[in-house]
Amino acid sequence: MNNHNNQTFIFDGKTKLFTIALMAVGAVCLALSYFTDADHLHIRFWTNFLQNSVFFVGIAFAAVLFLATHTMAWGGWFAIFKRIPEAMMTFLYPGIIIVAILGGCVMMGAEGTELLYLWNDKDYLQPGTEHFDALAHHKSAFVNPLNYLLTAVVIAIWSFFAFMMRKLSIKQDSTPFSVTKSNDLPEITKKIRLYSAVFLPIAGFSSAYAIWQWIMSVDTHWYSTLFAWYVTVSMWVSFCCLMFLIILFLKSRGLMTGFTKEHMHDIGKYIFGFSIFWTYLWFSQFLLIWYANNGEETQYFFIRFEQFKVVFFANLIINFITPFFVLMMNSTKRTLGTLGFMAGLLFIGHWLDFYQMVRPGVWYNYEHKSHIGMLHNSHDAHHNDDAHGENTYKFDGGKAVLTQDTHHNDTHGSEAHGHDDHAHGHDSHGHDAHAHEKQFLVGVHIPGVLDLGSMLGFLGLFLFVTFSSLSRASLYPKNDPYLAESEHHHS
Repeated sequence: MNNHNNQTFIFDGKTKLFTIALMAVGAVCLALSYFTDADHLHIRFWTNFLQNSVFFVGIAFAAVLFLATHTMAWGGWFAIFKRIPEAMMTFLYPGIIIVAILGGCVMMGAEGTELLYLWNDKDYLQPGTEHFDALAHHKSAFVNPLNYLLTAVVIAIWSFFAFMMRKLSIKQDSTPFSVTKSNDLPEITKKIRLYSAVFLPIAGFSSAYAIWQWIMSVDTHWYSTLFAWYVTVSMWVSFCCLMFLIILFLKSRGLMTGFTKEHMHDIGKYIFGFSIFWTYLWFSQFLLIWYANNGEETQYFFIRFEQFKVVFFANLIINFITPFFVLMMNSTKRTLGTLGFMAGLLFIGHWLDFYQMVRPGVWYNYEHKSHIGMLHNSHDAHHNDDAHGENTYKFDGGKAVLTQDTHHNDTHGSEAHGHDDHAHGHDSHGHDAHAHEKQFLVGVHIPGVLDLGSMLGFLGLFLFVTFSSLSRASLYPKNDPYLAESEHHHS
């Protein structure tokens, strides 16, 4: 379809079925991660749910941020494709429900949520108890179940601005373009600017509040003044990548004909520039913590470097080294295939970034609580003594290992499985227990099939909401005052 004025996306049955299939895959993977996890507290399920919820809600938030910042900066180059971020930000609406469910589970103390956040475990917060943690108790005035649940209200506030900005933008399509002065703006554009101006300071403070609650408080003893910036930039890069991939999909259907290499080049510059900024924040945070050598801070990077090496280095290779060498050249930012590949790679890379923000912290909580005796081994709590081929977690030198027991001789051998003799394949009576141990666990130290499948489920829901929104309005904002500038844009 070559006529700009009739650019309408149809969310057809085939595309709808594809997004529903992705959601079904995600639902199955989440269910399997809940019911088949070797630990009865469902670490894998809760971390997958938290990571993907925050990741995709963050992308929707970045879409509103993208529109508001460009509106306030008098940006006109993006007008030709502004309906894409407008549609992406509508994921905030189901995001309210998703985060409210997560917050409700935290508030009710659902089994396993105390491993997401140690500040949600009363054993740490009661002065005078055996495991009282003074720092967790001190921080609980800010990070607590009620404040956590209030992050759903924060998303509702973001959603209000997203709703009003999109409503006005669509209304503009049916409003004749006319102004009273040559240098004036249409009334609708002025209203969009007003909502953008109010949104930006609210977004700045509230996003930091939400990020501290959702992610930084996973590592209860740790804090960083750069962390909110770091996470927001990761969300921004993920948004730019997914937005470009959606534009490529629409162009493959003969839509978005006004989107040129000049627009693609600028999106490529955003992806490249903010990838470098992300690295700057990562290194600044790492350098300050390494230089200060404060135990409460260094543990954050210590566990990620010691036990999560693959994710730790893959994060830097994918999200910094690759875009640095590939996207530094102008030609790659103007090549559809190269930029499309990099957008897909960096989208996965920043999902992996969120994985290393969440999973090691929760795993540290699990190791810590098991080490001081606050958790019973899941094998003791949930498996019969004559079980065959069961996967359980145990600890060897402070590190969690996965033990697969293929034979148990007697009750006494089962009860002694946590001791050193059993760690070498023998029970307390010297019998061979045929135990196989692994310290590198798929699904813990690197994402496994269930983790990737869970991400695809959330991606399917995100695309379903985005495509549904796209189909309700023309892709061509014919009365946008900056449209002519966008159509003749040159980088």
